[in-house]
Amino acid sequence: MEPKKFCYLFYQHYDHALLIKNASAIKAIDLIEEEDVYIVDKEFTWTFVVTHEKGWCGPYFARKE
Repeated sequence: MEPKKFCYLFYQHYDHALLIKNASAIKAIDLIEEEDVYIVDKEFTWTFVVTHEKGWCGPYFARKE
């Protein structure tokens, strides 16, 4: 579990992003039915991605070193 106070949520094919305040309650399981969704913390130090390839690819998590 990654600590998060604020994070951005956006989709691959949309031009808008949501700033989620008090994001600590969001869990990976909450987004498992989504496709091509990205969540990043406000400082862009980590990224969580759920792709459209179901069952064999992803979800992915990466942290900036």
